[in-house]
Amino acid sequence: MIFTGLATAATAVLVAASQVLPVQITIVLLGVMAAFVLHDRSRVLLFAVLMVPSLSLVRRVTAGSAGYTDSDPLILLPIALVVAVVVLSWTKPRTDSSQRFVRGAAVAVIAGTAVTLVLRGSFEVSSLFFAGLIVVPLMLAISLSTGRMPPVWDVVSSAIPALAVLAGTYGIIQFFFLPAWDRAWMITSRLTSIGAPLPMQVRVFGASESPGPYALFLGLAITLCLAKAVVEPRLLRRTAWVGVGAYILFPLLLSGVRSTLIGIVVSAVLLTLIRARGLTRLVFLAFLVGGYALLQAVVGRFGAGSSILTSDRYSGFSTQDDSFVARIDLLRSVGNPLSYIVGDPSAGNADNLYVSVLIRYGFVAAVALLALLTVLVVSAIGRLAAGHSETVALSVIFIAVNSLFGPIFDALFGIVIGVVFGTLMSVAREDVGEPSHASMEPGRVKTL
Repeated sequence: MIFTGLATAATAVLVAASQVLPVQITIVLLGVMAAFVLHDRSRVLLFAVLMVPSLSLVRRVTAGSAGYTDSDPLILLPIALVVAVVVLSWTKPRTDSSQRFVRGAAVAVIAGTAVTLVLRGSFEVSSLFFAGLIVVPLMLAISLSTGRMPPVWDVVSSAIPALAVLAGTYGIIQFFFLPAWDRAWMITSRLTSIGAPLPMQVRVFGASESPGPYALFLGLAITLCLAKAVVEPRLLRRTAWVGVGAYILFPLLLSGVRSTLIGIVVSAVLLTLIRARGLTRLVFLAFLVGGYALLQAVVGRFGAGSSILTSDRYSGFSTQDDSFVARIDLLRSVGNPLSYIVGDPSAGNADNLYVSVLIRYGFVAAVALLALLTVLVVSAIGRLAAGHSETVALSVIFIAVNSLFGPIFDALFGIVIGVVFGTLMSVAREDVGEPSHASMEPGRVKTL
C-alpha cells in the first residue's frame, strides 16, 4: 500500500510538472519511475530492449514539425537504464570465472575507448554518447557472462519477433502514407540518401531513426524466427515461425538495406547446412526461394516509381555499385592501421564496424573487438553443430556479418548486441566441457 501510494504521488507530481517541463523531459522522468516500479534488473533490461526499435518514433511524435534535434534527452533513457542495471549487478557475486580471454577482449575494447577519450580530451556530449554506445553494451555482456546479471535471453528472444512485427507493420504504413512527423524527421535530419519525403518514394525506416538500425532489428528478428523453427519439434509451430519471418521480410525489403539481407542469407545457409535436418532443410530452401520471389515482386511493383527500390539496387555488388565501391575505398583509405594507435573520437562513422572503431578509438580497441567477434563466431558455429543454444548462436553470426557493413552498435542496437554477446559468453564454456551455472537453452531459462 505504501509503494502504491508513493507511485500515485509521483505520478501526480509528474503530471503537474508536465505543464512546465518539455514533454521529452517528462517522458524521461516517467521512464525512470517505470524502472523503479519494475523493481527488477531483468525487467528493467527488457524495458530498455523494448525501446530499441521504438524510441525514435516517440522522439519524432513529441518533436512534431520541429523534426530532428541533437539535444533530445529521450535518447539517453535506455542507455541510462542499462548503466543502472550494470552498476547494480556489480554488487552481486559472480558465479563463473571461465571465458577469461573473451571477457579480456571486451575489457580491452572498453579500456582502449576510454584511453582514447582521455588522451584526446574528448569529453563533449556527442563523443561520450557514441563511446557509451559501445562501452555500455560490452559492460552488460560482461555482467551477463559472469552471472552477476540474471540470464534474460529467453524473454528477450521471444520479445524481439513480436516487436519486429509491430515495427514492420508501422514501416508498411510509413511507406504508403508517410506520417507528418516522419516527413519532418527526414527533412530536418537531411536523410537525402533514403529517397524523397513522399509516400512510396522513401526507404522505410519504421520506428527507428534511419533504415540501417531498422533493418538490423528486423533482420535479427527474422534470424531468430528461422532458428526457432529449427528447435521447434511441432510442424505447425515450425511453419508459423517461418511465416512470421516471411511477414517481417516484406517491410525489411522496403528499407532497401542490402547488408541485412546478406546477413540473413548467410545465417540461413549455415543453419541449413550445420543444424537443420530432413524436411526442415526444405522449409528453409522454400523460405529463401520465397524471399527472392518477394524481392522481385517488390521491385516490380514499386521500382518503376521509386528512385531507391530499383532492380539495380538488388542486382548484386559490382564496380558500378556506389555503395560497394565506397566500402572498398574505405578499406584502402585506412592505410597502415598502426598509424591509429590513438583514435579520434570526433571522427565520423565508417561503413565497417572495425574501421570505424579503429579511426575513432584506436588500434587496441579495434583489434580487441575483432578478436572478440572472431571467438564468438567460432563458438557460435560450435553451438550450432552441437545442437545447443541455436537462437543466440545464429544471432551472433548475423551480427558478425553485419559488422562488416556498418557501425552496428549505434542507434541503441548495441543494447541487443550486449544481451546476445553476454548470453553466448555465458554458455560458450560448455564447448570446452566446463559446467554451466545455469542452463541457457532458449525455452528453458527462468529469467524473471
